[in-house]
Amino acid sequence: MKQAHDLLMEATRKLMAISAIPEWEHELLDKAPPVLWFGDAASEKPKILSFGANPSRWEFLDERGIKKASLQKQEYESRYLSEEKRRFFHLDAAQRWQDILHNTALRTQIINSFNQYFKSGNAYRWFGANKYDSYNAEGLLRGMNASYFDTETSFRALHIDLFPFTTIRDFGSIRGITERDVLSGFWARDLVYEIINMLQPKRLLVFGAGNLNYFCAYFGADAGPAEHWKSQGAGALGSCRVHRFQHEQIPVTGLSVNLGNPKGFNAQGLRELGEYLSGNAV
Repeated sequence: MKQAHDLLMEATRKLMAISAIPEWEHELLDKAPPVLWFGDAASEKPKILSFGANPSRWEFLDERGIKKASLQKQEYESRYLSEEKRRFFHLDAAQRWQDILHNTALRTQIINSFNQYFKSGNAYRWFGANKYDSYNAEGLLRGMNASYFDTETSFRALHIDLFPFTTIRDFGSIRGITERDVLSGFWARDLVYEIINMLQPKRLLVFGAGNLNYFCAYFGADAGPAEHWKSQGAGALGSCRVHRFQHEQIPVTGLSVNLGNPKGFNAQGLRELGEYLSGNAV
């Protein structure tokens, strides 16, 4: 089994390789290392692992005052989060991606920032808030007796992505070059496989129909027929398709909704869905 330092170096080499391709020149943030996972990998609690597309630019940049998502790369360069608001380690002005390959202490700082993400007090709103009635992904997890945060829940949740590179545009806007340069072949699949093996989750949650399709393509999995779930509780809102299958003896639940932006749900509906999933494990 590969270790975190090995995986970070592999991802950095790939990041450097795609940065040399002209179409990627204005998509990558120079101070952003690869993000292999979000959350405390050292936790002794059994783990639930959520799965999305790729890290948002707002993990490294300050979005205050931005009214459009089409800013150019040079306009982002002055918008890196201040030191007190950072969620992940940022390379400084003198550091380059290749330094990650040769500097063990630098890799350790980056990996520690993965583990400290939900302890930073500034987790991106995509994940939700550290409270029982949270919205977004945390709301669902609380219904499963799990949390991204350091709580009294039985399970610790972590998050990984289809590929680990922070991009300026959303995945949907760069799908073509991503499929061509990152997702084709076996590189991204093998990295995800190694991260899953390292984290040893008890359960996988895949958010969004598109991400589920990629996950199944990665691992040759058949998601099977969908259940159609709809909230039943008074005041609860939410409905989605639910797929259940196995990945190497790990139960996988695929949801048609992106839990970072769960349209049609309220906090009560997310919690109810989490309770439903927890009571109907594969």
